[in-house]
Amino acid sequence: MVEITTRRKIYEEIVMNPGLHFRELQKRLDMPLGMLEYHLNVLEKEGVIVSKMDGKYKRYFANTSMNREERKIMGSLRSEIQRKIVIFLIENGKSRHSDIASGINITPSTLSYHISKLVKNGIVGKESEGREVFYYVIEPDKVAATIVKYRKSFLDSLVDNFAKWYMSR
Repeated sequence: MVEITTRRKIYEEIVMNPGLHFRELQKRLDMPLGMLEYHLNVLEKEGVIVSKMDGKYKRYFANTSMNREERKIMGSLRSEIQRKIVIFLIENGKSRHSDIASGINITPSTLSYHISKLVKNGIVGKESEGREVFYYVIEPDKVAATIVKYRKSFLDSLVDNFAKWYMSR
């Protein structure tokens, strides 16, 4: 019975916060690493949850709550910096590297690292106009809808403000 209660607790955390990685789950659930790993493996083997590698992180999702596209989007949006980049681009449209860096107040090298991940994941596109490179969200309505749909899982005032802005357009 304890195992069922433990798995339910893990599953509920994943449903409420899709795309969390192992260490974040462990921290939120305050569960021993080995115990969490065991139960995640069982839940995944039974098809209750699915995982997706995102660089060095393994992210977890409830198998029925999200489609593949939403999982891809949420995996990237779990990174606070990538979330800021995406929201900036949705709100401001096609933007230059320097405008994004100053707009979200990060160094150009940090932006380069994170924006390259977003481009690789197919969430952000880039195009050249002469010597300038501009970045944009490839499917802004789909990404915005995903942010709004799962906004409670972020616990982030930036996401709350974005959701209000997006829904009032």
